[in-house]
Amino acid sequence: MFWLIVLFLFIFISPQSNAKQEKHCLHYMYTGLTKAGPFPEFIAEAESDDKQIVRYSNEKHAWERDNLTVDDWSKAPAEPPETREEFLKHLYDLSKCKYSAVCSEFHVLQRIVGCKVVKLPNGTVTNLKAFDEYAYDGIDLLTFHYNHPLPWMDKDIETKMDHQTGRNPFLMDFLNNCTKWISTFNNTYKSKF
Repeated sequence: MFWLIVLFLFIFISPQSNAKQEKHCLHYMYTGLTKAGPFPEFIAEAESDDKQIVRYSNEKHAWERDNLTVDDWSKAPAEPPETREEFLKHLYDLSKCKYSAVCSEFHVLQRIVGCKVVKLPNGTVTNLKAFDEYAYDGIDLLTFHYNHPLPWMDKDIETKMDHQTGRNPFLMDFLNNCTKWISTFNNTYKSKF
């Protein structure tokens, strides 16, 4: 009985090895609406560890940085992994509405793309999880987790996006450099907040 109690204490009360691990995330989020009404047709932002770092200004049609120094911005991605126009074109292709025309039905396309890492106490970065996920009208459309893509819901859209080979190297570069940007933004927030 004594050994069972010792074993119990060792398993459940011993210090956890992951107590000093740091988890970090960097991602862009996009939302497009066919019938925006009082809301913008396109909404997008980037977050690092749940803090907004850039957002898309519909008034200026440009990305605006938040909480970053000029030096940090120069180390950040040159541009997000998808432009406003590309994203809205995907939305209108899915909805079968004409781009730049009034759509009679309400549809929503959402995307989140980025990475998550775990930094160990010795500084080693592990558990890189790159992801690129699309949802259409609340249903998962495409999920890409590093090397584990799920099938597309709509084969016509898959074919159209597969032909955009020019953006594929850019997306892979974005996902490969994601951990460097996490480090940049994480150091910024540690020193500022």
